[in-house]
Amino acid sequence: MNSPITFPPPLPTLKLARPSAEKWAATLAEERRRLQEDQEALREREANLRDYEARLRTLQAEIESTRVPASAANGAAPARASNTVAFQRPSSRAPFVDDAALQSAWEKLHRAREILEAEQTHLRDDRIALRELDVMVKRREEAVAAREAQLADREALIAAAEGVYPAGAGPSVSKFTSAPFRMARAVLRGK
Repeated sequence: MNSPITFPPPLPTLKLARPSAEKWAATLAEERRRLQEDQEALREREANLRDYEARLRTLQAEIESTRVPASAANGAAPARASNTVAFQRPSSRAPFVDDAALQSAWEKLHRAREILEAEQTHLRDDRIALRELDVMVKRREEAVAAREAQLADREALIAAAEGVYPAGAGPSVSKFTSAPFRMARAVLRGK
């Protein structure tokens, strides 16, 4: 009477694979190693920057020690010693103004640049002239080819009119077409 109730089989349970603790430890160790390498690289860069800064400071000190104060350069009396340092305006003259070797080198550079620009201009003009010459030669070649074709046509017409055939043209066709004309000439000559 009553049929037994059957339920569908349960669905399989899904289990996600989780990394083991050893794998996590290896990943963490790798990350720590990378961070330590990055930190060491940053320390090296920082040390290099400190060295560079020290060199720049010594150079600046050398430059300032060789610079003549503006008041002494103008021949004015030295200022009173005070606790405050007077504002010194940096010299407005360009460095190396009096260096003759530097001026000579700049002049040579400018002259070399002028020569290079002149050569570039000449090269560009030569290229333009060669292109125009090339176009002109092609036009002449086309004109000569057209003249040769006209001459070949004229020679063929003359040869056909005289009965001389160019190479490859057989006399049978020309005999067939020119026979009536030869007969008419013969009749006219015979009278």
